[in-house]
Amino acid sequence: MSIKEIGFAFFAALSASVLLTPLARRVALRYRLVDKPNRRKRHLMTTPLFGGMAIYLSFAVTVIAGMLFLNGAASIISFGWRSLCLMVITGAGLMSIVGLVDDILGLSPVIKLTLHTVAAVLVGFIFVTKGALLSVFIEGGSFAWLTAPLTVLWLVGITNSVNLLDHADGLSAGTCAIAAIFFSIINLISGNYSVAFISAALAGATIGFFFYNYNPASIFMGDCGSNMLGFMLGIIAVLGVYTPEGSIREIAIFTPVLILALPMIDTAFVLKYRWKNGKPLFDADRNHLAHRLMRLGLSHNQAVRVLLVVAALMGTLALLLPTLQPYQAVLLFAHALGLIALFSFFMNRAETRDIKK
Repeated sequence: MSIKEIGFAFFAALSASVLLTPLARRVALRYRLVDKPNRRKRHLMTTPLFGGMAIYLSFAVTVIAGMLFLNGAASIISFGWRSLCLMVITGAGLMSIVGLVDDILGLSPVIKLTLHTVAAVLVGFIFVTKGALLSVFIEGGSFAWLTAPLTVLWLVGITNSVNLLDHADGLSAGTCAIAAIFFSIINLISGNYSVAFISAALAGATIGFFFYNYNPASIFMGDCGSNMLGFMLGIIAVLGVYTPEGSIREIAIFTPVLILALPMIDTAFVLKYRWKNGKPLFDADRNHLAHRLMRLGLSHNQAVRVLLVVAALMGTLALLLPTLQPYQAVLLFAHALGLIALFSFFMNRAETRDIKK
């Protein structure tokens, strides 16, 4: 496999998504699979859901094409090409179905979390039976027995973080597209072509949908899309290769954490606010990052652009990490945390002053 095939994955998924998203919109309208405005939602019109299925189908068709027409893929992970393709298609499909059921029936948070965990455990089982070591960015060591539960926790956590990020038109789709692009580039550089291919297909499928989802959105991805995207980014993060041979393996965790920093920051902000104000952790509200930026005077699109720039900045820093010495990587990661803390401080301070006024 070469950069040519990885480029094909991106543009094939992009083209499929551009074509399938309007079709998904028509299907959603026909069967009344729509999201209606309410007191905690900014959109003013009833908007079709089902966009997540367009993303999944575009991604799955591209991966199936790669599985059928590519004889194999260079990979550093202990995973066969066909096995990897089947795993991501199955795992993404499971999460899409869980999200679709939630979009239709409105599942409780406990049931959703249980189904997410079941899907994560099933994917972990596939990891093991196909000969891959289930690990969170590192292998071996005295704490190796923790890798399976930690990986399941990681997959469930990222899935729900991306789901929570889907609170403004274009934000979740744009963030996931940026993350997938950086995962693809980093794995391409490291020679992990199979994961680069999967990441490129995910990026293309998400960008194709983003064209229709940017404010004012003509279609939403729903939990069907956010669940699938978060789960796939979690899987890609686990399978990626982020440190050069001979480097300290433990610092590999810095790269996926930076790439996925925005959904994790948003989740931390929301949970902290709810805990501090004595509100149920799983109740929906309007205290996410985009909401808070809009309360400070930014328009919807301006708030989304600011957050997408933050996501791209974190991804760029992650791209630099493999080129640095271990101590330099640690310093860069510390600086990134400092930038996040500074951003949080000034936003909290500005919002507090605004409330006092």
